[in-house]
Amino acid sequence: MSLTPEQQQTLDQLFAHVPRETTDPLQTWFGISGAELKTKLLSLFDKKNEFEGRLLDLVESNPLDSAVTFLAAASAAFYQAEKGVNPKVKTYIDAFYYIATCASVGYADIFAMTQTGRAVAALVMILGPALTNAALERPTGSAGG
Repeated sequence: MSLTPEQQQTLDQLFAHVPRETTDPLQTWFGISGAELKTKLLSLFDKKNEFEGRLLDLVESNPLDSAVTFLAAASAAFYQAEKGVNPKVKTYIDAFYYIATCASVGYADIFAMTQTGRAVAALVMILGPALTNAALERPTGSAGG
């Protein structure tokens, strides 16, 4: 298939705006090169162990606070994702009800309608039961036993 002269001229005009010094599509369209993105991701991965350790320390030292904070944050994220889209999520309390139910039994009578809502719900269904268990588990002191 060949282009008409008008199509070729339009295409040439479009490509005149694309920087010639780079062939990296990320740099061209998003302003960040693949190499820069890789460097930033590796930097985040280097900090993963530190973040994970601090998070686990927090959950271990304050399990109830951690569970409630997680549920509140997940409810806010779910509410933002679903409001205006999901007819069963009209208030933050609707979202909190759904998230709390997902954390305990893994399902509810509300269903996520957005991809973000589904991702939040999946995360809650994975982490929620473990956080709930940690929050409700009685401490087993090693002293004086």
